[in-house]
Amino acid sequence: MALTLDRSSMRLFGIDLAAAPGYLRDGWAEALRWPALRWLTPDEAVRVFGADGTESVRQGVSARRIDPPAKVRFVAIELAEESLLRRSLSLPRLTDEDLRQAVELDVRAASPFAEDDTIWGFDAQRGERMRVEIALTSRKLVERQIEALGPRLGGLQPELWAGGERPFVIPGYGEPARLASARRMRLALFALLALTAALLGALAVTPTLQLRERALEAVGKREQLARAVAPQSQMRDELTRLGDQIRLLGAASERRRDVVALIDQITRQLPDDATLTRMEITGGVVRLIGQADNAAQLLQTLGANPAFRDVRAPSGIAKAPAGGKEGFTIEFRVDGEGKSP
Repeated sequence: MALTLDRSSMRLFGIDLAAAPGYLRDGWAEALRWPALRWLTPDEAVRVFGADGTESVRQGVSARRIDPPAKVRFVAIELAEESLLRRSLSLPRLTDEDLRQAVELDVRAASPFAEDDTIWGFDAQRGERMRVEIALTSRKLVERQIEALGPRLGGLQPELWAGGERPFVIPGYGEPARLASARRMRLALFALLALTAALLGALAVTPTLQLRERALEAVGKREQLARAVAPQSQMRDELTRLGDQIRLLGAASERRRDVVALIDQITRQLPDDATLTRMEITGGVVRLIGQADNAAQLLQTLGANPAFRDVRAPSGIAKAPAGGKEGFTIEFRVDGEGKSP
């Protein structure tokens, strides 16, 4: 199945998309003619053989003569006026391609030479309207003039110029070499501009990159230092843990000594006839459970000790059923570490 694309289908919002590359090309060509961008296409030195037999060096396609440089790579022949047929046109503003087609139609209509013998060129001055100067001539006449100047051309393919105050090229001869050189020089300038922009960008970001490098270096040194002091940090943590354990053991030892001293003190307070069946120490509260001949006297004796506070018998005193002793439960508080609030 064949796929056919209709040119009318290549339009978007009234814009011919198929012609877009041509618009871009023409716009770029016109931009390069602006004075601000003209320097992007440097004019090469051209050796020109004038129609009057003189020889001069011009700066590009122009009437301006310059001092000859050490080497001139391009030559041009200025055609004699009697061999040229000149015409002038006034046209509206056109793209380069439309302008070329308009000039070609005029040349075909006006040329007295055969179509395959006709060569032509033009120069357009752009403004509100375009003033176009056209020059056409016979290919055979031109080739005879080139042949006559052959020994002076140095083996180079010459360009053909229509002379005057604003010379212009009649294409089809040696101008492609100069245009290609101009394109290469323009590309080299673009490359230099891009390189300059890249260097300026590099200069702009260099301080930031240096700061980043320093930050990364600082982070690396910090990690290296952390690895170096890791054993010391572990030893410090271990010493701290051991110190905590020592303090806990010391506190436990102090409490044990306090309990031993308390038991000794309570033992001294008990009369010989008293026996303890149970002693509880909870925080700062001591509970004594046992029997004595006179439990009330024991309660008074313990209450008289300044180290014991709040001495009381929470369940009263009861006489034991056998033996005649009194059963007692006595509670009191003691001063020192661990006492209850």
